[in-house]
Amino acid sequence: MEKNLEVLSKIGVLPSVELTFPADILALADALSAAGVPCAEFVYNGGTAQVLELLAEKRPDFIAGAFVHTKEEAEAAQKAGAKFITDKGDSCKNIPGGRVALETALLSARDWAAVTRCVNGALLKFLDFNLRHVGINSKDEAESSATASLFERIFGFPKEDRGGAYFAGDIIEVMKKPFYGRHGHIAISTADAACAARYLESCGVKLNWDSAGYNPDGRLRVVYLQDEIGGFAVHILQK
Repeated sequence: MEKNLEVLSKIGVLPSVELTFPADILALADALSAAGVPCAEFVYNGGTAQVLELLAEKRPDFIAGAFVHTKEEAEAAQKAGAKFITDKGDSCKNIPGGRVALETALLSARDWAAVTRCVNGALLKFLDFNLRHVGINSKDEAESSATASLFERIFGFPKEDRGGAYFAGDIIEVMKKPFYGRHGHIAISTADAACAARYLESCGVKLNWDSAGYNPDGRLRVVYLQDEIGGFAVHILQK
């Protein structure tokens, strides 16, 4: 279960399902997976064991867990194949974006595309992608300095030497040598770089892990996409 909790921590959000119909469970799991969130917490009731057994058999990569009220429910859920257990004393601390409650009306409508949109929207809200800065390549430090000075003179963006590049404000980074990207690079900030990387890979985006940088605590700070977009290298950056 520890391994599953580690995976959950990189997904970002956890759908919480109170009402489940075993006949719909595979469609629900597929809708959540399509949202980039291949997991769910099922509030334990009379049909939960059947749901967990079905998912374990038919969707073995889906991380299905149970929210339990008693020790007996926890034991029954584990026996049925629950990959994690939560209860009222659990703060969901392993899930940085927290729980996403799926309303009964949404599930009863069996509009799986709407479920996908709802959960994907919650995940994107948590990831909070935003443009951080644009990088401009230069042939050398002198050109980098001159370019940053122009932005300062024209727009008032203060020029600052930050080691490998001159910045003009916080939105223009002028590299002191040729760097990633035919035209330069674009930095996209995110609330959780590790969760963002997992989400991008789940969408089929390849990452250049040789470019990855990490914080002192070991958490991912930055990583580039493998392919350029419009001639620009693109990287995600921890806020």
